[in-house]
Amino acid sequence: MKKKIEPSFDAAEALARIGANIRTARLRRAETESTLANRMGVSRATIARLERGDGGVSLALAVEALLQYGYADQVFALGDPEQDGVGKRLDAVRRPSRGSAGALHSHRADPSQL
Repeated sequence: MKKKIEPSFDAAEALARIGANIRTARLRRAETESTLANRMGVSRATIARLERGDGGVSLALAVEALLQYGYADQVFALGDPEQDGVGKRLDAVRRPSRGSAGALHSHRADPSQL
């Protein structure tokens, strides 16, 4: 049997907010849980769990629901490495430097030296 992982406080809050956002999108379109469930091929109870922020609902189902309601840009932006400032800085520190530090701007004249 799989071990159930208890989400951190922040993860639980994120799941609850995503579920609430999916519910809001569904209600604004005047759709029932059953309508969304039929379209996605799951039970109405699964949609209710998703909208409550239940961490046991598959990530694929949550992503599919978000895509159904037009959140493709936000979904594809999740985990974007260009938004990872810490990772980019760590990568830059580990990257070997090339050339000498004095040659960095040697192609331009320094006005204070003229």
